[in-house]
Amino acid sequence: MEKVKKVSFIIGLIITIGFSYMVGISAYHIASTTSGGGYNNSYISDEIYYVDSARRILVNVFGYKGATYPYSGETASTYYNFEHPPLAKYIIALSMVLLGDRPINWRIPSIIMASLIPLIIYLGISIKNDIKWIFLGVVAALIASSDHILIVMGSVALLDIYAAFFLTIAIVMAFRKRLLLSAVFVGLSSASKETGLFGVLALIILIFALYDKKAVALKRIGEVILIVLFVILIVYIPLFYHFGVLNVIQQTIGGYKWDLQSRPLGPPTSTPSGWLFNVNPFILSYSPLLEASTTPTIEIPAMISAISIFISCLLYKRKYCYNVGSVFYISIFLGFWLVYLAGNHTLYSFYSVILTPAAAFTLIEALNLIIGGLNGKVENNNSTV
Repeated sequence: MEKVKKVSFIIGLIITIGFSYMVGISAYHIASTTSGGGYNNSYISDEIYYVDSARRILVNVFGYKGATYPYSGETASTYYNFEHPPLAKYIIALSMVLLGDRPINWRIPSIIMASLIPLIIYLGISIKNDIKWIFLGVVAALIASSDHILIVMGSVALLDIYAAFFLTIAIVMAFRKRLLLSAVFVGLSSASKETGLFGVLALIILIFALYDKKAVALKRIGEVILIVLFVILIVYIPLFYHFGVLNVIQQTIGGYKWDLQSRPLGPPTSTPSGWLFNVNPFILSYSPLLEASTTPTIEIPAMISAISIFISCLLYKRKYCYNVGSVFYISIFLGFWLVYLAGNHTLYSFYSVILTPAAAFTLIEALNLIIGGLNGKVENNNSTV
């Protein structure tokens, strides 16, 4: 039986590598053939803000003396994109150092991260689990790699794919009941874009589902929150050192207030519910046309599954509560709706890539329940550290 499991794992791994290759090569093709149609034909959409800021951080904060190319000049020389956290911009800056400051190189980290997401999902689900979970891992990888938004966001140097990448690892760690390690990656996701903070709510729900004793659960919640905050603060250290702690904090608070305000009229906007049906996808480029289209055949079943699992949890209490996909999916979805209700009615479809890994996990959790399995305490009983 052990030999059959090893062979199954290897076959599943080979198949999943194929999925990841498909995502990577598709994203690379888009990245190398799409232009912004403006900004000297170099930037795609909001890349102008993030890449310009990454370059300024590289030169002015980290003291880089190598060659850079001022493609735009459209953003102010004092602009550092404080309205969003800096980790993704550090990585974009690193790509400039290692590969050169050219448009395709800004996007290489995005391509790599998008292509790795299906593989990470497969490995997280299948390692040290039985043949059923190997099969479900392949299915989850297929679902993630089939989500159009993953390929599109993997082709541009925007922040959302970074948040999705680290959140994928956070979900995997939560699936394996390594909740404190999951908190580290929620922190890294949040340090890439603030939407990663929605993962904190998911971890809180999962902790209450996993621990019977309230005191232990509250202790774990406190640890998770401290870990997330610590990781975010560590990422901000270079900016603290260069600009001053108080200045960065003030700018960051201003950025979070900005997140809760509607933008001027312009690009197509949609509500989180609209993403389920691919309503008004954001247009990233017109040359050629590149839309941040969602995949309703994935998102609608994922939402139905997540809601159904939650209802099952309420009816049968703890038996179905520890389902990381549905918890993360609903937490992220609810988080976006709270932002909308707080006053920001100009949400864009490309934000939804952060739902991709949660959707993949949700659908295989639903499939597992349909075939008679149990998630959480009965199956996949790994460490709870």
